[in-house]
Amino acid sequence: MADYVSIANLAASGIGEDDQLRSIDDDTHLSRSIKAVWDIERRAVIRAHTWNFAMRRQQLAALALDEVPFPWGASFKMPADSVRLVEVLGRAASANRRDYQLEGNCILSNSTGPLPIRYLADVEEPALWDDLFVVVFARRLGWAIADRITGDRGRKDDAFRTYREALSDARRVDARENPQIVWEPTDWELARTSGAARGPLYGNSPWIWP
Repeated sequence: MADYVSIANLAASGIGEDDQLRSIDDDTHLSRSIKAVWDIERRAVIRAHTWNFAMRRQQLAALALDEVPFPWGASFKMPADSVRLVEVLGRAASANRRDYQLEGNCILSNSTGPLPIRYLADVEEPALWDDLFVVVFARRLGWAIADRITGDRGRKDDAFRTYREALSDARRVDARENPQIVWEPTDWELARTSGAARGPLYGNSPWIWP
Protein backbone atom coordinates (compact mmCIF):
# COMPACT_ATOMS: atom_id res chain seq x y z
CA MET A 1 0.00 0.00 0.00
CA ALA A 2 1.41 3.36 -1.04
CA ASP A 3 2.07 6.14 1.43
CA TYR A 4 3.63 9.60 1.33
CA VAL A 5 7.20 8.41 1.91
CA SER A 6 7.12 5.57 -0.64
CA ILE A 7 5.64 7.87 -3.32
CA ALA A 8 8.17 10.61 -2.58
CA ASN A 9 11.03 8.11 -2.86
CA LEU A 10 9.63 6.74 -6.11
CA ALA A 11 9.59 10.29 -7.48
CA ALA A 12 13.19 10.86 -6.38
CA SER A 13 14.36 7.57 -7.89
CA GLY A 14 12.62 8.44 -11.14
CA ILE A 15 14.92 11.42 -11.64
CA GLY A 16 18.06 9.54 -10.59
CA GLU A 17 18.26 10.98 -7.08
CA ASP A 18 20.00 8.78 -4.51
CA ASP A 19 18.69 10.63 -1.44
CA GLN A 20 15.57 9.06 0.08
CA LEU A 21 13.03 10.18 2.66
CA ARG A 22 12.81 8.27 5.93
CA SER A 23 9.84 10.21 7.29
CA ILE A 24 7.28 12.75 6.15
CA ASP A 25 8.85 15.11 8.70
CA ASP A 26 12.39 14.95 7.25
CA ASP A 27 13.96 18.40 7.09
CA THR A 28 15.94 17.94 3.89
CA HIS A 29 16.13 19.69 0.54
CA LEU A 30 14.34 16.75 -1.10
CA SER A 31 11.59 16.65 1.52
CA ARG A 32 10.94 20.40 1.35
CA SER A 33 10.87 20.32 -2.45
CA ILE A 34 8.28 17.55 -2.52
CA LYS A 35 6.09 19.16 0.14
CA ALA A 36 6.06 22.42 -1.82
CA VAL A 37 4.38 20.81 -4.84
CA TRP A 38 2.60 17.74 -3.42
CA ASP A 39 -0.94 19.15 -3.13
CA ILE A 40 -1.08 21.09 -6.38
CA GLU A 41 0.43 18.25 -8.42
CA ARG A 42 -1.97 15.72 -6.85
CA ARG A 43 -4.95 17.81 -7.91
CA ALA A 44 -3.48 18.33 -11.37
CA VAL A 45 -2.99 14.60 -11.96
CA ILE A 46 -6.51 13.77 -10.73
CA ARG A 47 -7.87 16.44 -13.05
CA ALA A 48 -5.90 15.04 -16.01
CA HIS A 49 -8.01 11.87 -16.31
CA THR A 50 -11.42 10.54 -15.25
CA TRP A 51 -9.95 8.18 -12.65
CA ASN A 52 -12.44 5.60 -11.40
CA PHE A 53 -11.16 5.81 -7.81
CA ALA A 54 -11.81 9.58 -7.72
CA MET A 55 -15.23 9.56 -9.41
CA ARG A 56 -18.13 10.77 -7.30
CA ARG A 57 -21.83 11.54 -7.79
CA GLN A 58 -23.87 14.19 -6.04
CA GLN A 59 -27.18 15.98 -6.39
CA LEU A 60 -26.73 19.73 -6.07
CA ALA A 61 -29.36 22.03 -4.64
CA ALA A 62 -29.92 25.40 -6.27
CA LEU A 63 -28.40 28.35 -4.43
CA ALA A 64 -30.75 30.92 -2.96
CA LEU A 65 -29.71 33.93 -5.05
CA ASP A 66 -31.53 37.13 -5.87
CA GLU A 67 -29.86 37.30 -9.28
CA VAL A 68 -28.49 34.66 -11.63
CA PRO A 69 -26.42 35.64 -14.68
CA PHE A 70 -28.55 35.93 -17.83
CA PRO A 71 -29.84 33.77 -19.49
CA TRP A 72 -29.70 31.16 -16.73
CA GLY A 73 -32.39 30.43 -14.17
CA ALA A 74 -30.40 28.86 -11.33
CA SER A 75 -26.91 28.42 -9.91
CA PHE A 76 -25.50 25.26 -8.29
CA LYS A 77 -22.28 25.27 -6.24
CA MET A 78 -19.76 22.52 -6.98
CA PRO A 79 -18.79 20.21 -4.06
CA ALA A 80 -15.92 21.49 -1.94
CA ASP A 81 -13.72 18.50 -2.82
CA SER A 82 -14.27 18.80 -6.58
CA VAL A 83 -11.33 19.22 -8.94
CA ARG A 84 -13.25 18.66 -12.17
CA LEU A 85 -16.83 18.49 -13.40
CA VAL A 86 -17.20 15.35 -15.53
CA GLU A 87 -20.82 15.64 -16.60
CA VAL A 88 -24.27 16.88 -15.69
CA LEU A 89 -26.78 14.04 -15.68
CA GLY A 90 -30.52 13.90 -16.13
CA ARG A 91 -33.21 15.34 -18.37
CA ALA A 92 -31.91 18.92 -18.38
CA ALA A 93 -28.49 17.93 -19.67
CA SER A 94 -29.80 15.30 -22.08
CA ALA A 95 -32.39 17.52 -23.71
CA ASN A 96 -29.73 20.05 -24.61
CA ARG A 97 -26.06 19.68 -23.77
CA ARG A 98 -25.71 23.44 -23.82
CA ASP A 99 -28.26 23.83 -21.03
CA TYR A 100 -25.57 24.44 -18.43
CA GLN A 101 -22.34 26.39 -18.05
CA LEU A 102 -19.55 26.03 -15.49
CA GLU A 103 -18.37 29.42 -14.24
CA GLY A 104 -16.01 29.62 -11.30
CA ASN A 105 -17.12 26.97 -8.82
CA CYS A 106 -20.78 27.11 -9.85
CA ILE A 107 -22.87 25.44 -12.55
CA LEU A 108 -25.38 27.75 -14.19
CA SER A 109 -28.46 26.02 -15.53
CA ASN A 110 -32.15 26.42 -16.25
CA SER A 111 -32.90 23.34 -14.16
CA THR A 112 -34.83 23.90 -10.95
CA GLY A 113 -32.75 21.27 -9.21
CA PRO A 114 -31.63 19.12 -7.66
CA LEU A 115 -28.92 18.87 -10.33
CA PRO A 116 -27.26 15.42 -10.57
CA ILE A 117 -23.59 15.47 -11.51
CA ARG A 118 -20.53 13.27 -11.76
CA TYR A 119 -17.25 14.86 -10.73
CA LEU A 120 -13.68 14.08 -9.76
CA ALA A 121 -12.92 14.48 -6.07
CA ASP A 122 -9.59 15.46 -4.54
CA VAL A 123 -8.73 12.18 -2.79
CA GLU A 124 -5.94 13.15 -0.40
CA GLU A 125 -5.22 9.78 1.25
CA PRO A 126 -2.63 7.75 -0.73
CA ALA A 127 -3.99 4.47 0.65
CA LEU A 128 -7.16 5.07 -1.40
CA TRP A 129 -5.35 5.65 -4.70
CA ASP A 130 -5.23 3.29 -7.65
CA ASP A 131 -1.77 1.74 -8.07
CA LEU A 132 -1.36 3.16 -11.56
CA PHE A 133 -2.31 6.62 -10.28
CA VAL A 134 0.47 6.27 -7.72
CA VAL A 135 3.00 5.68 -10.50
CA VAL A 136 1.67 8.55 -12.61
CA PHE A 137 1.67 10.94 -9.65
CA ALA A 138 5.21 9.95 -8.66
CA ARG A 139 6.41 10.61 -12.21
CA ARG A 140 4.69 14.00 -12.17
CA LEU A 141 6.29 14.82 -8.80
CA GLY A 142 9.69 13.92 -10.21
CA TRP A 143 9.15 16.28 -13.13
CA ALA A 144 8.01 19.07 -10.79
CA ILE A 145 11.12 18.86 -8.57
CA ALA A 146 13.71 17.88 -11.19
CA ASP A 147 15.16 21.36 -11.72
CA ARG A 148 15.34 22.12 -8.03
CA ILE A 149 16.92 18.79 -7.10
CA THR A 150 19.16 18.01 -10.06
CA GLY A 151 19.64 21.30 -11.94
CA ASP A 152 19.70 19.14 -15.06
CA ARG A 153 17.30 20.16 -17.84
CA GLY A 154 17.78 16.80 -19.53
CA ARG A 155 16.51 14.96 -16.46
CA LYS A 156 13.49 17.25 -16.31
CA ASP A 157 12.67 16.54 -19.95
CA ASP A 158 13.06 12.80 -19.34
CA ALA A 159 10.81 13.03 -16.28
CA PHE A 160 8.06 14.73 -18.28
CA ARG A 161 8.29 12.07 -20.99
CA THR A 162 8.01 9.23 -18.48
CA TYR A 163 5.08 11.00 -16.81
CA ARG A 164 3.21 11.23 -20.13
CA GLU A 165 3.94 7.57 -20.90
CA ALA A 166 2.71 6.46 -17.47
CA LEU A 167 -0.44 8.57 -17.83
CA SER A 168 -1.16 7.08 -21.25
CA ASP A 169 -0.78 3.53 -19.93
CA ALA A 170 -2.98 4.24 -16.91
CA ARG A 171 -5.72 5.80 -19.05
CA ARG A 172 -5.96 2.66 -21.17
CA VAL A 173 -6.26 0.36 -18.16
CA ASP A 174 -8.66 2.64 -16.27
CA ALA A 175 -10.92 2.99 -19.31
CA ARG A 176 -11.24 -0.79 -19.76
CA GLU A 177 -12.74 -1.21 -16.30
CA ASN A 178 -16.02 0.47 -17.28
CA PRO A 179 -18.38 -0.07 -20.22
CA GLN A 180 -18.20 2.51 -22.96
CA ILE A 181 -20.26 5.62 -22.24
CA VAL A 182 -22.89 6.34 -24.86
CA TRP A 183 -23.18 10.11 -25.07
CA GLU A 184 -26.40 11.77 -26.11
CA PRO A 185 -26.44 13.12 -29.69
CA THR A 186 -25.76 16.81 -30.25
CA ASP A 187 -28.26 19.22 -31.78
CA TRP A 188 -26.32 18.94 -35.06
CA GLU A 189 -26.62 15.14 -35.00
CA LEU A 190 -30.33 15.35 -34.28
CA ALA A 191 -30.80 17.77 -37.16
CA ARG A 192 -28.96 15.39 -39.48
CA THR A 193 -31.47 12.66 -38.61
CA SER A 194 -34.51 15.00 -38.79
CA GLY A 195 -34.89 14.91 -35.03
CA ALA A 196 -36.12 11.34 -35.23
CA ALA A 197 -34.12 9.96 -32.33
CA ARG A 198 -36.20 8.10 -29.79
CA GLY A 199 -35.42 6.83 -26.33
CA PRO A 200 -34.97 8.05 -22.77
CA LEU A 201 -33.32 11.39 -22.14
CA TYR A 202 -31.63 10.47 -18.90
CA GLY A 203 -27.94 10.28 -17.98
CA ASN A 204 -25.97 7.99 -20.24
CA SER A 205 -28.93 5.96 -21.52
CA PRO A 206 -28.33 4.83 -25.11
CA TRP A 207 -30.45 6.31 -27.87
CA ILE A 208 -32.52 4.21 -30.24
CA TRP A 209 -32.22 5.34 -33.82
CA PRO A 210 -34.88 4.73 -36.48
